[in-house]
Amino acid sequence: MESGETDIPASSSEQSWIGSLTPLGAVFSPFLAGYAADRWGRKTTLIATACPVIVGWVLIACAEPARSIPLIYVGRIIHGLCVGVAFTVLPMYCGEIAEDKVRGALGSLLQIMISVGLLSQYVVGPYVSYLVLTIFSVVVPFLFVVAMWFVPESPYQLIMARKNQQALESLQWLRGTKAVNEELAVIEENVRDMLANKATPRDLIATKATITALYLSVGLVSLQQLTGINAILFYCQTIFETSGSSLDSSVATIIIGTVMLLASTLTPFVVDSLGRRILLLVSAGGMAVSLAALGTFFHLQNNHSDTSSIGWLPVVSLVVYIIVYSPGFGSLPWAVMGELFTPNVKSMASSVSASICWFFAFLITKFFSTISEELGSDYAIWIFGIFAVVAFVSVFFLLPETKGKSLQEIQAILGG
Repeated sequence: MESGETDIPASSSEQSWIGSLTPLGAVFSPFLAGYAADRWGRKTTLIATACPVIVGWVLIACAEPARSIPLIYVGRIIHGLCVGVAFTVLPMYCGEIAEDKVRGALGSLLQIMISVGLLSQYVVGPYVSYLVLTIFSVVVPFLFVVAMWFVPESPYQLIMARKNQQALESLQWLRGTKAVNEELAVIEENVRDMLANKATPRDLIATKATITALYLSVGLVSLQQLTGINAILFYCQTIFETSGSSLDSSVATIIIGTVMLLASTLTPFVVDSLGRRILLLVSAGGMAVSLAALGTFFHLQNNHSDTSSIGWLPVVSLVVYIIVYSPGFGSLPWAVMGELFTPNVKSMASSVSASICWFFAFLITKFFSTISEELGSDYAIWIFGIFAVVAFVSVFFLLPETKGKSLQEIQAILGG
């Protein structure tokens, strides 16, 4: 759009809306997602998001011949609604199907898939037409439906629906063995307790354990956004262009996407050995340092200092930022959220946390460019760095370690 390669050039304001309408749509759908996940099941709810995603891409594709920015707006909002559903239901599903020893690793796969999606757009986007990019993208929901069709429903969900035989078959499929009766009995007991204590919104603040879990989950997903990831990723190419780096901005963006994917793939191998706390602390500290360095570069540039000798600093800073973000605050807030809540309040708590997360994502994506224009890129990036320091302090003093602990043990820790 900026280069005039399409018939729908977008102003700076329109670009910010295109970027921010997806997280805005994701603010509202988590509440519907929690209800749908309990009413129709985790698997069915996830599959049902595919059709609107396809419709959204069709609208975005049609925007070019129609020369209509509003069609892109509508498509982006639809995608946001579906993203809100996915980010609410996936942590619930992963937390319920995983064994204790691999729950953190399985939850961290969400970030790997995000990285694959981002990198695919960075690699394909600069080198194909607008229409080809949308066709490439619409293939993904089709593949998702095919893959998800062969995966069983959560045993917890099936027990809740009184489909005990299907729950047994689901657990046997997931564990790869017939000997699951003992684990199934534990799940049945947990579900009985949950149904006997049917949750209402009031239950989110009814006990010390749920209050602690709620503020920890909301805090983690909020700081995930307030440290600037969505602004960095959406405006990545613009940041490189503004820095005056000799490296082609499209190539630099592909480097960032590749680093993010590689860093994300490390998480499943280390999250259950190193633990959640240490990864989050390293992540927050590394983000603070890299954002401070990037902000300093732009501060020198804005004050007309000679930055030719440190032209490499923006690329290195962003590479470090992505390396430390991906296995920590990129992956773990969602995985930890799936671990902290009892099954009877999990869907409701996930909805609240996800909605707040996407509200901050909307604000940051929408107003990052405005703040950069008004205050300067240096101060905008330093603000993200300050929140990274807040994230480090919060994790250090408030978050308990959940590595290798059962859901019951985690509840006991949260309840003191």
